[in-house]
Amino acid sequence: MGSTMLAQVGRHTAKICIIFMLAVPALMSIKATRRPDDPNLTALPARPHTFQQLVEMPPKVTAWVSDHFGFRRQFIMADNIMRFYLFHEFPSVQLAYGQNGRYFMAAHAKTVGPYQAMTTVCGKGKANASTIPYLNKLFTTFHAAGMDPKLLVVASSPAVYPEDVPADLVEECTSTDTPPARVLASPELLPQARKSILYPLNEMREIRKTATLFPKTWFHWNGEGIDQVARLTLSHFFQTPLDQPPLKVRTYMGHSDLGHMVIGVKLDTELTEPDHGASGIKACYGADCYPEMPGVARVLGDVSRFHNPNAPKRRLLVISDSFGAKLAQWNARYYGEVEHFCTTHTYELNPQQVASMKSYIYRDRENTDILFVYHDGGAMYDVLLLGTQGILPGPAAPKP
Repeated sequence: MGSTMLAQVGRHTAKICIIFMLAVPALMSIKATRRPDDPNLTALPARPHTFQQLVEMPPKVTAWVSDHFGFRRQFIMADNIMRFYLFHEFPSVQLAYGQNGRYFMAAHAKTVGPYQAMTTVCGKGKANASTIPYLNKLFTTFHAAGMDPKLLVVASSPAVYPEDVPADLVEECTSTDTPPARVLASPELLPQARKSILYPLNEMREIRKTATLFPKTWFHWNGEGIDQVARLTLSHFFQTPLDQPPLKVRTYMGHSDLGHMVIGVKLDTELTEPDHGASGIKACYGADCYPEMPGVARVLGDVSRFHNPNAPKRRLLVISDSFGAKLAQWNARYYGEVEHFCTTHTYELNPQQVASMKSYIYRDRENTDILFVYHDGGAMYDVLLLGTQGILPGPAAPKP
């Protein structure tokens, strides 16, 4: 009798375990109905009052359950860990598992095709139709205002490390016939714009042989190789003395800027950055760096400022996308003042703030060098346009 009951229990053990494993998360899902709505998750649909609403309920409830199922985050983490370590793949189209231990930002959105962020900066990419007209406008406008800015187009990691991209993209990303190269060669680009743009793809491919430009787990650049790009840029564009002593550096383990896309998987890597304090440089990051225009700085967010009492007493204004912050750190070696402003959020400035920003950043023009810094994807696909069109300077005042 006893053995018979044990046998029956044994035969149903798997069923019992499965029911228990599903029941606990399901009960937690029911508990979630009493919590405040999370704007990032699907809302619980309202009770249906018509037949049509009833028919539309199942997919809405399914979406709600998918977002609120108990232990959802833990299940996602387990799936991410298994796929990463066992199958060398990411669960998102936005990340790519490359070769030689390097990972890539593969797409800028979940709704675009595979490798979108990589192919657009490699050989088959094609710059937006608005790119060349806006580059012409940018430099023409600044020259009319009596200023002579320069643009550094930073080659991003798929183009700099083509041997590390997924195998079927190696040939495409090894090419030097890229969107920035074709834009620079286009007869539609005004000569005054062409001479003010630097796209050092070949030089960066040489630099990365001896110094880090992109850590293997990063989308943005980082490493001592950036100082060499800074020297290359300043010698190409400006009469900046480059005989300043090297900056002291610090090396540490840091979290990847791609890590937030794949919870449960650590993408930490070794980073090398300037140690400004040890180098005698005052460094400041964030809105508090600009008490002259605190409202503007708070909106922009990604701003920084450096004062080097031992460098020539000249100012460098860096206007950029998210790649400018790291270069500004290294430029502090060569300028008494470096002021950096990322333009990702300039569209949020009100007219008064725009006027305040323009008045401030374009001051002391005789003692200021202006450098725009945008990575190839940003410069070729309207990030530059959208970030700077609202802060272009007005024409120079007529001389008395």
